[in-house]
Amino acid sequence: YELNNIIQSNIQSEAVTYKSVDTVVEADEAVNYPTEFLNSLDLPGMPPRILQLKIGVPIIMLRNINQPKLCNGTRLAVKKLMSNIIEATILTGPFKGEDVHIPRIPMIPTVMPFQ
Repeated sequence: YELNNIIQSNIQSEAVTYKSVDTVVEADEAVNYPTEFLNSLDLPGMPPRILQLKIGVPIIMLRNINQPKLCNGTRLAVKKLMSNIIEATILTGPFKGEDVHIPRIPMIPTVMPFQ
């Protein structure tokens, strides 16, 4: 995350903070996994709990959303930050220069450090 902070510190726009919504899939398991515990997890392949973005920063897709345009590894530049949608411009590939909307995505990890 340190490299991200260095890059963002060089961009002169206001940061927008996105926080994850950490809940358990099974409602009766909520007593075993309090929100504070879920917030403390840093799982591979998952975005950080608190994500700060600025207009102009480069981002990369971690999931396939709309293949072949928005797939894992697609590089984009943030154009507009809204509460549940990020507008971005594709930086590489056959769709270079095209503006897209990235919705807030529920993510459920498949690999857990506990069972």
